Amino acid sequence: MSAETCFPVKVFHGHVRWLLERAETLFLPNLITLPTPPGERGLLCPYVEGAQYMVKAALGIEESRILRPTLFLADGPAEAARDLRRDLPRSRRPSKVRLAALVREAWGKQEDFTRSLERRGEELLAATPPDEPVWLVSGRPYNLFDERCNLKIGRHLAALGVTALPLDFLALDGENLTDFPGMYWGLGARVLRAARRVARTPNLFGVHLTNFGCGADSFIEHFYRHATAGKPTLVLELDEHSAVAGLLTRLEAYRTVVRSAMAAAAAAGRQEETGGWRR
Repeated sequence: MSAETCFPVKVFHGHVRWLLERAETLFLPNLITLPTPPGERGLLCPYVEGAQYMVKAALGIEESRILRPTLFLADGPAEAARDLRRDLPRSRRPSKVRLAALVREAWGKQEDFTRSLERRGEELLAATPPDEPVWLVSGRPYNLFDERCNLKIGRHLAALGVTALPLDFLALDGENLTDFPGMYWGLGARVLRAARRVARTPNLFGVHLTNFGCGADSFIEHFYRHATAGKPTLVLELDEHSAVAGLLTRLEAYRTVVRSAMAAAAAAGRQEETGGWRR
């Protein structure tokens, strides 16, 4: 490491170090923005934007071994194809027409995959009785879907008998974030839309997975709790020093909190049905 960073960037260095022994060329694009709903900026963390510069310096990688186009995915597939054609070396550059077709195909495959996840998530929610809780786990994808970074949280939730979904399994683009007009971060906006879904779904409860040293999440966490409208939430801050035992303790404690919240909501509903009289 050339500087102290958050845990995911350290993991990224390890991935690149492993790949250097197994690949001739590394594709390490500078990702600046993500596809976002209209009106949002969708920017990524500066560490993500500049990760390949850090790893190149730290590991002494030759320039010839890295392909590093700068991509603004919020601008759509046509612009991504133009960016790729501009930044790829001539020896690795397809024709303009061929490259545009390849990007459109890849973009469509990703959208199809995203829709399939969302359909599966909505099916699971619809099949879950309203008096049974479901946990919606939010986080940045490099934390949420790496079993070293997340300490295999999905397996532990299953072992605890908890029904849980990652935020990618729900269609969240339609959630209202007009009261956050200055939202800068693309992944942060997704986390807040997940919180909005939790707030308006009685049996949905929020767990946010983050890592120590994440500057963006140090602000997002406060907004996350605000956006869940007072429902109990769990924020898990993990890094290379975290252990499974501590994670399990917090998950078990939160399971008790969720059960109590569901029981209180059920009691309040029964009292409302009887006009406040005890039966």
